[in-house]
Amino acid sequence: MKQFYLGVDGGGTFCRARLVNETGEVLGEAVGGSGNPRTGIESAWQNILGACFEACKQGHIPIDDYTNISVGLGLAGVNQPFEQELILSQHSPFGRHYLLTDAHAACLGAFEGNNGGLLILGTGSCGVVYIDEQFDVVGGWGFPLSDQGSGARIGLSALEYSLAALSGVIPPSELTHAINNEFGHTPEHYVQFQNHSPQPKEFGVFAIKVFEFAESGDPIALKIISEQVQWVIQYLRCLINKGAQDIVLAGGVSAAISPYLPQELQDYLRPAIGDAMDGAIRMAKQKIGRSSL
Repeated sequence: MKQFYLGVDGGGTFCRARLVNETGEVLGEAVGGSGNPRTGIESAWQNILGACFEACKQGHIPIDDYTNISVGLGLAGVNQPFEQELILSQHSPFGRHYLLTDAHAACLGAFEGNNGGLLILGTGSCGVVYIDEQFDVVGGWGFPLSDQGSGARIGLSALEYSLAALSGVIPPSELTHAINNEFGHTPEHYVQFQNHSPQPKEFGVFAIKVFEFAESGDPIALKIISEQVQWVIQYLRCLINKGAQDIVLAGGVSAAISPYLPQELQDYLRPAIGDAMDGAIRMAKQKIGRSSL
């Protein structure tokens, strides 16, 4: 009987699924919407299944063989038992499921299951150290109380400073003018945005503007980055204190923020060998994580 493995990397903005056979040959790969259950369990699970189904379709796997597929789930927002139980209680046509956070999966993939530390800076943020087959997690408690250094937190700061500039509390800048232009230069539009309970990814889109305007020396953009870099520095030092000698920065914000880090910390940074889907596949193969059975 043939055995297959699905590795899912579910972030706050989108999820990715990769299907491999027993020898590790990639048979299919697909992308879906947010895989974070905190954004809504039903929509997150449908996004996850949709990406998995598409990967299986690419791999020409018949539905009757889905039970021969073990699934590794590396998902944002599942570091609490409540969210874990929500995910593992969902209906699935596949075989066994093994669940950890996306940071766990990314760390396993980055070092091929060997010792190392990883800091995800994406829509959210989370650090993890893997030493002698033991995990230690740093942060990752969710936006807005945690997730420092993330796109969501950077975007939130951009809106905070822009609204303050609009109200005359602080001097404006090109960044605040550009964002205020999107909000019609009226505080009421900010309130409307806030009142519809925006998801972290809706704040994260403004992080792009922050880095764009920082390149031209915008003072508020640079201030926002400086504030969040201080958090990233603390996270990295925490990972080092927990035993990480090599660290990978992952996530969409990592490349933009790494040039602002001091050289002493950049010396610890290494390129990832594999990604979070590779780590999730390793979870499925080696039965790592909380299981559905």
